[in-house]
Amino acid sequence: MGSLLEMMFVLLGSAILTVQGIKLDIEHKRATMLVLEGQNEATLVTAFQGWITDNFGTILTQYAASGNNPTVTPPTIPQLVTAGNLKQAHKNGPYWGGSYVTTMTMVPSGCTQSAGNCRVAFTMYPTAQLLKGGKADVAGAAQIAQAGSKLAGTSQFGYSNAQNPAQIVGINGSFTAANPLGSKAASIMATNGPDTDGSSVYIRRDGSLTWTGDQDVNNVSLRNVNDIKTQTLEASGAVTAASVTAAGAVAAATMTATGAIKGNSVTSTTTLQAGNIASPRVACAPNGITASNSDGSGQQLTCQYGIWLPTGGRLQRMGYYPVNNGSTVPRPTCPAGGTAIVELAPLSWYVDTSATVNYNATDYGTYWYITITDGGGAGIPASGAAGTYCTY
Repeated sequence: MGSLLEMMFVLLGSAILTVQGIKLDIEHKRATMLVLEGQNEATLVTAFQGWITDNFGTILTQYAASGNNPTVTPPTIPQLVTAGNLKQAHKNGPYWGGSYVTTMTMVPSGCTQSAGNCRVAFTMYPTAQLLKGGKADVAGAAQIAQAGSKLAGTSQFGYSNAQNPAQIVGINGSFTAANPLGSKAASIMATNGPDTDGSSVYIRRDGSLTWTGDQDVNNVSLRNVNDIKTQTLEASGAVTAASVTAAGAVAAATMTATGAIKGNSVTSTTTLQAGNIASPRVACAPNGITASNSDGSGQQLTCQYGIWLPTGGRLQRMGYYPVNNGSTVPRPTCPAGGTAIVELAPLSWYVDTSATVNYNATDYGTYWYITITDGGGAGIPASGAAGTYCTY
């Protein structure tokens, strides 16, 4: 008899533990479902906000065309997928039934496209409150909001409680808004701000909003920039550009341009390096531009009357030497396109009765041999000056 009674107690205890284990397992699975629901809603919220950022310029134009009607038509979830804003796995509605409702409104009231003060206020919420055993599950709604905010990275999820069911309060009190479901506790809502656009602090990808203050990019690089227009450009290091056009000052330690540098005034405290792109007597435009000789000699050429010529004229003096009969004068090295010549100028001489004086320079490749002779071809005491040139 005792053994039978003991067995009954053992079976009863086992049954109680089994029921308790089932309850704990159900609660654990439900908690997991709540977290997954919050993560699913956060995924959708991120996609909607990405769509707003990508299409803000179009939204703003439609808003102006509508006569500043603040209602904005949001995309559907399938449209988010098609647009590429929603690539993650997702559900189109909450696990307890119903669907998600999305609203978008241009704020603040009376904003205009020209003033650049418009924002898109966004909300998303399930069409049904969260219930447990037929009653509002406020604790479960809080879990969903917490999970959503954690994944989204901000406290933009909120829920309504039993004390004030007509109001949605954001996690950590981040916002308050009217409950879109009316006076129902355990309602859940996500927003970027009921009256403002929470993403308005960011630079818009489509360039639809202008900056309102100075920007500090913390010494990081800006790459693939197509065009920079500025009142003043200052650089402590190198400025490298295909083209620089300035109405005012451009100050840089080093400036390298593969295209044009244009300015009312260009001042260098060190050097200016022109590209080795010009060849003498080759056509050019416009007149007045400057370049270096393409042979790399460093000779400066200027576009004169439509052709490249040395700065200073077609005849470039390279040297000056005193000479007499039998002197040698070194031939100058001319940059590409130039021809070396020598010019003799008499200074004094003595001649016999032939009364003839001849100044001649014979070309020996690397030098000229100077002769000063009388009419019979004999050298005479005389002096002169030899100027060497490069002619173009």
